[in-house]
Amino acid sequence: MHNTKIGAVTLDGGASARTPALDSMLAPQSVALIGATEAAGSVGRTILENLKAGGFAGAIYPINPKRAQVLGIPAHPSIAAVPGVVDLAVIATPAITVPVIVAECAAAGVR
Repeated sequence: MHNTKIGAVTLDGGASARTPALDSMLAPQSVALIGATEAAGSVGRTILENLKAGGFAGAIYPINPKRAQVLGIPAHPSIAAVPGVVDLAVIATPAITVPVIVAECAAAGVR
């Protein structure tokens, strides 16, 4: 079997070797969905439905400045307003907004 070395992680073609730094992305305990919405057919709704239906057991933080809740989950107006630690932020907004949102995520301590 062929081994590939990436930084401090050796991937051996199937083993689940990873560093704790990657756990926030690969096995998050909390997810913020920036751009969560109830609009039918939207990416933000589809991702939120998939998180709920897929059995994600961690905290889900919908981010939508115009709604108090999205699909029955309390929403937050911004990533800075989330009360808990966010391991992974998923951005489902227009591309032009992404650089500002990434900076807001960094400032809020998203892992």
